[in-house]
Amino acid sequence: MPDYFKLPLRLDLILQGPENQRKATAARELTCSLEESIYNNVYLIITTQYREARYDPRFGSAIWDEEFHTGNDQIYILWTDRIEASIHEGIRRFEKRLERVKVEVYLNREGTSDAHKRLIIKVSSEIRKSNHRPFNFQQTIAIAPYNAKKRQDV
Repeated sequence: MPDYFKLPLRLDLILQGPENQRKATAARELTCSLEESIYNNVYLIITTQYREARYDPRFGSAIWDEEFHTGNDQIYILWTDRIEASIHEGIRRFEKRLERVKVEVYLNREGTSDAHKRLIIKVSSEIRKSNHRPFNFQQTIAIAPYNAKKRQDV
């Protein structure tokens, strides 16, 4: 089974050459499993803004481009649908090791005012070259805007 590089990349270990990379501690700090590599790449796709990666302006997701609006449930549904489609397209384009990808995005508004909302992202799929072994990803991201109400007694 091939080894994959961990994120963040340890360039100090990579530049030392193969003989030093084989040492047990260096290998553990430098490489990861296929599943962890896929997880890291999906996370990177989600948390990167379009046009942030110089090598391809399409790498990333629309989470950071879409204006988050507070409002009625219809606005939330349209917003999360656009984010879902963006993440799905990013994974389809930049994570070729997955197939049968299903993306679900939920906005958790419980227990918060308008200051922060939690965006829950779930990805379920199969790893292409491993007899279709299931792969699941879940991440919660705090999003804004910060929208404080004025106090009346000031």
